[in-house]
Amino acid sequence: MNKKLFTLVILAILAIVSIGGVYALDSSDDSSQSSSIGKVTIDGIDFNIPDGFEEFITNSSKQYNRTVDGVPYFSTIKNYDNDNDSISIAVSKNPTHKATQDTAKGVGGDLETINGIEGYLDYHPQNITKFKSGNVTFTITIPPYYSFAYSKDDKLIVIVTTDEDYLSEVLIDDSSFFGLKF
Repeated sequence: MNKKLFTLVILAILAIVSIGGVYALDSSDDSSQSSSIGKVTIDGIDFNIPDGFEEFITNSSKQYNRTVDGVPYFSTIKNYDNDNDSISIAVSKNPTHKATQDTAKGVGGDLETINGIEGYLDYHPQNITKFKSGNVTFTITIPPYYSFAYSKDDKLIVIVTTDEDYLSEVLIDDSSFFGLKF
């Protein structure tokens, strides 16, 4: 994968993780919650949000438009949570580069099939970062999470969740009819 594309993929993952971190800081605000969701469509791709999860309105459906080395990159990111877990979904596209499974491979992980969808599953252990500003030291803790990346309709889809089991609930394989692949 070329260096520009890899940089774009990393930016998408960082955006998802940083949004989760911002949410963790503000999770006490119940006014930003809505009811259970079910099926959602993000940029033409269908997903299922498990029962008990609610959309985090403040950060949901954000458009991230960036240019990296002159290459435009567009992502739509939605975030959902319940009392203990979170799910973030990013659908990304580039008008001059069609995402492929090689693009998804660049996100990292091992090739896996979940609900008939082939992609790259990766586990990210807890990360603790400390930084100092003046005389104050800050500590940021990013909890462990799983990511699953795949391509569909020339788009890169990255799902990040705190529990691997949610991936099979979120992913919808719409390429089959009564269990038969076309």
